[in-house]
Amino acid sequence: MTIRVTTPTTTSGGGIASAQFTYINNGDGYSPGWRREFSRTGDEMTGNLYLKNDGRVNFCIMNEDGMPRMWLFKDKGGDGVHINNGNDGGGDFIFGKDGSFYASAVRAGLGKKLSMTSDNNSTMPATFNLWGDANRHTVIELDDNQGWHLYSQRNPDGSILFTVNGDIMANRKLNVGDATFSSDGNVNGSLWGGWLNDWINNTIINRFVKDIRLGGIEYAQAWNGPGFNDTPGYVITGVTNGNGDELIDGVHRRPLQKLIGGVWYNVASI
Repeated sequence: MTIRVTTPTTTSGGGIASAQFTYINNGDGYSPGWRREFSRTGDEMTGNLYLKNDGRVNFCIMNEDGMPRMWLFKDKGGDGVHINNGNDGGGDFIFGKDGSFYASAVRAGLGKKLSMTSDNNSTMPATFNLWGDANRHTVIELDDNQGWHLYSQRNPDGSILFTVNGDIMANRKLNVGDATFSSDGNVNGSLWGGWLNDWINNTIINRFVKDIRLGGIEYAQAWNGPGFNDTPGYVITGVTNGNGDELIDGVHRRPLQKLIGGVWYNVASI
């Protein structure tokens, strides 16, 4: 038997350059013939291509210097089909046997990108799930192995419900419609006409008596003097007799005062 392999570099009459031709002659009992293999500069085929091996078989795209820039493979018994960027790095993209797609990061957009990444240090995996039914038209839900965290739901009337399976922490404030819940505990809304602490001050604290006292003392001569007329809010706090006779010499009075909203007022009389 004669086998001759030929790889021409030039052609004439429409031949294929750089294709590999194999000539086989099995002797007088068989007709000799040529078989053309794939062209090294590009070719095509109409049937299937099979690569049989129980070990890893790679499909590789390489640079002219032999540096691989893409690998495609699937191990026997492995987790799925792997594609990676060769020596450019970046990790594998895996089309898993479970129907999932795995990547170190997923980014949408060409300019400003929306990313979904994992630092691979969580104790449990997490899942974003989109589902719905007749009563809950669209539900976007975040879960882990212990249950759901939160979801955003489109209701049948078109409204949206956002629900958290736990606590909500806001560093500054929460807005509910036109109302505001501030981080210092204050609330602002139309029911209060503004901030709740202002409403409490104006409605309760500034309208009720916080304290009472006797104001500054005043003195008037009573014997052979003017004394004091009846003045609203004042009370007599002292009467003096300096010479020991039967007549008083002077009187002292102070205003009775009340504290409302940080201001002292003299009380009124009926």
